[in-house]
Amino acid sequence: MPQPGPPGLPPLALTRLRRGLLTLVVLFLGGSGLIYEYCLSTLATHLVGNSIEQFSVIIGLMLFAMGLAGLAQRHLRDPTAIADIFVLVETGLAVIGGASALALYLAFAHLDHFRFVLYLLALVIGFGIGLEIPLLLRINERWRTDLRENVGEILSLDYMGALLGALLWAFVLLPTMALDRISLLLGLANLGAALVTLLMFWPWIRNRVLVVGALIGSFACLGGLAALGPKLVVDARQRLFAYPIRHHVQSAYQDIVITGSGQRLSMYLNGHLQFDSEDEYIYHELLVHPALSALERPPRNVLVLGGGDGLAVREILRWPSVRRVLLVDLDPAVTTIAATYGPLVRLNEGVLADERVEVRHSGAVKPGGEVAVTKRAELSRDALRGVEETTARVQVMNLDADAYVRDFEGRFDAIICDFPDPSAPDLAKLFSVEFYGVLHRRLAPGGVVVLQAGSPYTMRAAFWSVRDTLEAAGFAVVSLHANVPTFGEWGWHVGRAGAAPQFGSRPQMSLRYLTDGVLAAAQTFPPPMARPAGPPRISTRLDPWVMRLYERGEPLTGPRLFNQTAER
Repeated sequence: MPQPGPPGLPPLALTRLRRGLLTLVVLFLGGSGLIYEYCLSTLATHLVGNSIEQFSVIIGLMLFAMGLAGLAQRHLRDPTAIADIFVLVETGLAVIGGASALALYLAFAHLDHFRFVLYLLALVIGFGIGLEIPLLLRINERWRTDLRENVGEILSLDYMGALLGALLWAFVLLPTMALDRISLLLGLANLGAALVTLLMFWPWIRNRVLVVGALIGSFACLGGLAALGPKLVVDARQRLFAYPIRHHVQSAYQDIVITGSGQRLSMYLNGHLQFDSEDEYIYHELLVHPALSALERPPRNVLVLGGGDGLAVREILRWPSVRRVLLVDLDPAVTTIAATYGPLVRLNEGVLADERVEVRHSGAVKPGGEVAVTKRAELSRDALRGVEETTARVQVMNLDADAYVRDFEGRFDAIICDFPDPSAPDLAKLFSVEFYGVLHRRLAPGGVVVLQAGSPYTMRAAFWSVRDTLEAAGFAVVSLHANVPTFGEWGWHVGRAGAAPQFGSRPQMSLRYLTDGVLAAAQTFPPPMARPAGPPRISTRLDPWVMRLYERGEPLTGPRLFNQTAER
């Protein structure tokens, strides 16, 4: 039966329809608040890196603002205005939250004080989220006068909605949509929740013109952002790169951008340079050829972890003895681009096929399909007839490299690790003694492992921590370094069980950088790059030294003209 409303407002019955709509609204609010937090934190990670810092600070700021909102709502003393305020809060949250990802991206591209915008958005959105539940509790007390029932009903639904939101984010939204589209969709859903509550509490709405006008204006605002957003994003993205953007893909894992002018080609993942065609051969020749030359027998079976661009595979296949290369990369979008995007296909010499292998979980790891790599026949008469010979077979799998080496039973002559720098826990685990121990078991007798280890100059302590960790896993190690102009001074470690690797001769092949003299010089580290004094820094899953050292960088010793860390 109708319940008495606030003084001055008509009674409002809690019908089955109204109860059901209220339940859906509370579930949505619980899920949407969590997704807003994840969306801002993920975008900030993509833009500036360091996922621990971004998630910790942004979610912490949002929770702090929610606490402030809980205190602030005590000053809303007029019970007849609570329904109006709730709809207006939902409307404002829809516009600010819906535009947040786009606004943050534009701020990163156009403003120097990007973090100010990031933290301001976190506080404002957190404040709006913090007002929702207290206002709903005050509305619901008209039907649930018992405090235990009121709090139990609203909070339980809110927490259930948070779980649904987390699942929706992880398995539906993030894998299928760009972050700016996710926030915009969530903003429109917030407006839908505001409209539902407006209709549900219509008899209690006092300032109907104001509330309805705000709702209509918000729909128009988000509609305009939906129409203009793609162009704004494209223009802002171009400002972040020196050369024109030639290809762009937003995958479930990262933002992939290829830029270039003329024959030059560069790939960026989440804004970080992965390679530049002008000098990538220096990096990949040193990554591959010294390690393969250290084998006691010609390499036949090689595992590549990371390196989805196919450039390391290109160098491996210069060895005529190689018969199988297994490429394991987390992101199917990268291997797809490497196999289908013409300029990159020409750069990696077509070593990947136009196939995309499904991402597999560690409990269901199976070898993927093999793709033949061919070349024109050696005999002139066969070459003129278009006859091609199979030189090797490349097998592509897309899954977490850590999961792969733990669950896949197989042995390789060489394992080549081409991972990003250990800037976050999910990357630092790939530089841990536990991971290297698994690699040790995946090598055939006399096999070698090689990994890129960052800069021995700007990340000196982290570079040598990788070597300490590799040695702790049972490898004898030889370290290398070279100057890659677009990266700066860069380094690699080559490890083998037992005796230290001895670099031997390479078969006749056309290399652009690596010679015997260059390889000999690459093993000599001048004092500014030599291993620093002190005990070994062994990185483990529980104690990721390499990540902390990487984030710390190398302190500058000169005058305090800049920040006190060498630029990367």
